Amino acid sequence: MRKFIHLFLFLIFCAALINPVFGQHKRFKKGPYKNILTDFTLTMSDGTILDCSKFMPSGSPPSGGWPAMIFCHGFGGTKEDVISEAEDLASNGYFTMCYSMRGQGESTGKTNLISTTEMYDFVAVVNYVKSQANVNTQKVGAIGGSQGGTIPLMAACYNPGILRCIISDVSSPEFATSWIENKSVKMTLLWSLSYDASIADYTNQVKAYRNWILGDTPAYWDSLAYYMPLNRDFLNKIGQSTTATFVSTVWQDKFFNSYGWMKSFQSMTNPYRVYMGTFDAHGADADQDESDNRDAMTADWMDYYLGGVANGVTDSVRYVYASSSYPRTTDGWTWKRFYSPTWPPAGTQNINFYFHPNGIINNLVNSTSPDTIGFLNDVRDTTMTMTTAVNYEFTGSTFNSKFVKTQLIFETAPLITQSRLVGTPMVNIHYKPARDVAQFNLQIYEIKSGTTPYLINRCNFTDRKVTPGVIKQLTFYGTSHSHIFQAGSKIRVVLTNLDNITNDPFLRTNPYVLPSLKKGRNIIFMNAANPTYIQLPLIGYTVGITKISSEVPDRISLGQNYPNPFNPETNIKFSIPAHYGGNNVRLAVYDIQGKEVQVLVNQNLPAGEYAVKFDGKNISSGVYFYSLSVNDYKDTKRFVLVK
Repeated sequence: MRKFIHLFLFLIFCAALINPVFGQHKRFKKGPYKNILTDFTLTMSDGTILDCSKFMPSGSPPSGGWPAMIFCHGFGGTKEDVISEAEDLASNGYFTMCYSMRGQGESTGKTNLISTTEMYDFVAVVNYVKSQANVNTQKVGAIGGSQGGTIPLMAACYNPGILRCIISDVSSPEFATSWIENKSVKMTLLWSLSYDASIADYTNQVKAYRNWILGDTPAYWDSLAYYMPLNRDFLNKIGQSTTATFVSTVWQDKFFNSYGWMKSFQSMTNPYRVYMGTFDAHGADADQDESDNRDAMTADWMDYYLGGVANGVTDSVRYVYASSSYPRTTDGWTWKRFYSPTWPPAGTQNINFYFHPNGIINNLVNSTSPDTIGFLNDVRDTTMTMTTAVNYEFTGSTFNSKFVKTQLIFETAPLITQSRLVGTPMVNIHYKPARDVAQFNLQIYEIKSGTTPYLINRCNFTDRKVTPGVIKQLTFYGTSHSHIFQAGSKIRVVLTNLDNITNDPFLRTNPYVLPSLKKGRNIIFMNAANPTYIQLPLIGYTVGITKISSEVPDRISLGQNYPNPFNPETNIKFSIPAHYGGNNVRLAVYDIQGKEVQVLVNQNLPAGEYAVKFDGKNISSGVYFYSLSVNDYKDTKRFVLVK
C-alpha cells in the first residue's frame, strides 16, 4: 500500500509538470497602462460557480472599446497559472480575464475531462466579457494550452463567430482519441485520471475511466473507446470555425499527436497559421530559440486580429516547423526551422522500408526464406494485473521477473543523403496472432557513428478482439514528427512489447502506452504477398537500391552507368545470379586516386537485377570509378562527372 501511495503522489507530481502554463516564461511585456483587478464569480446554469479575475485598463478606451483576451489554464491547474500573463497584457491596453475551470482550483462543480461541458462554461464566460462596458465585442480572443487551448477552439467550432481570434497550444481537435490512439492507452491518460479531488474533481463517469484502464478487459475497453471521444473530439466540426486561429504543437507531445491537426488542415477555411516544433510543454525538449519564435508568432497574431496592427501576418508563410537533429545537447536535440506554404511540404515522398527476417530494413521486399519472424510478448506471470505493473512503475527485479521486455532490431544501410522526416509514419504489418490481443510498439532511432542512439518517435497499435491463428493485415499511423537524418547514419526500428527507454526525463521508467499483459508469440510475415514495412515521409531521401526485375539472371554483371558523362545523377545497374544470391554485395565509388568517395550498397542481396542511383552533387567534376564486389567476383568501371 505504501508503494502505491508513493506512486500515486508521483503521478500527481508528474501530471502537474505537464500543464503548459504561460507563467513559465513571460510571453507579454509590461505596458504603460495601469489596470484594475477585480476578483468575482460567475454562476453557470447548473449552479456551478466559477472563480474568476478580470483586469480593466485605466484611462479612456480606444474607439469601439478595449480589445479583450480570455486566458485559459491547462488541466489540473487554476486561474493562478495564467493570472500574471493576463495582468501583463492588460497593461498593454487589453481587457483580460481568467478563471478556474469547473472542478479545478476554487471553482465548484465536476470536471468532465475537457468536454462540451467545459465548453458551455467558456461560452458563458465569453458572453460575460462581451457584456462589459468599454469592451470591443468584435475583438474578443482566447489563449491557452492543452485544456486551455482545446476549450476555446471547441467553442469556435460549435459557435462560429463567437471569437475574433484564438491562440491554441498543444491541443488537437481529436485529443480524446489521441489519448487512446490506435486502441492503445497512453500513460499520460492514466496520469491525468490520477489527480486528487482537491486538484481535479471528476464526474462519476470520468472516475470510472481509470478503473476501466486498470481493469484491462474487453468490456472496459469498449466502454473507454466509446465514451472518451464522446463530446470531446470535434474533428468533424473543425471546418465550421470562422475564427482566426494560431496553432502551435510540439512533436514530442506525450499527450496529443500532431496528426490530428494534419487531418484538419484541408477542412479549415478560417484564417489560420501553424507552428510545429518544440517548446517546454507535454514532455517536449526545451529550446529557447524555438520558444522565442513561437512567442513572436503568437504576439503577431494577437496584434493583428485584436490590436489592429498592420504587421502583414496574413501574408506570412502558413506552416512553420522545426526538425530535431544531431548534435544532442543537455536539453535534447538541436532544432532547425523550416517554412512551407503547403502541407505536406514540397518534396515530401512516402518511402517504404521493408522488414527482413535478418534484422535489415530497406526499400526492397524480402524474397528470401525463411520469411517470418516470431515476436514474443514474454509475460511470465499471467496473473499480474495492470495495477501491479503500474505500482512497480514497470521496472525493478520483481516486475522484470513477471514481465520480460523483448525487442527485435532492424536497421537500414547507411543513408546516402541527408533525409528529413516530415509528417506521420505509417506501418503495415502482416501477422498471425497467438492471442485475441496483440500489441506492436515501434520505436524509430537514428544511428549516427560515434553517438548514442536516441529515440526519435514512435508508432503504437494494440490489436484487440482478433482471431488467433489467422493471418491479419494491420495498417496504422504513428506519431507525427520532423527529424533530420544525417548522411551516413542508419535508421533503426525497434519492435518491442514495452515502449519505454532508459533515462527518459518525462516518463521515467513508465511506457508511452500501457502494454498487453497476455503472453503470446505472434508470427510476422515478410514477403511480397504479405509484406511488413514502415512508411516514412521524407524529403531529400535517395532510394539506395531498387530491384528492377523479378527474373533471376544467369550470370553476374556490372553495367555501364547511364547517362555518362552525367551531371549530377546517374544510374548503375548490376545483376546477381542464383549462386551468388544471399551474399554480401558491395558497390562503391572511388576517385582517380583510389580514395573511396561513397558506398552505394553494402548488404546481403537475393538474386535479381538491381539499379542504384548515384548523386554527385557534393563532389567536383572529374573521372571516377565504381566497383562491384561479391565473394570472388569484382568488376570496376569508369564514369565522368561534368558540371
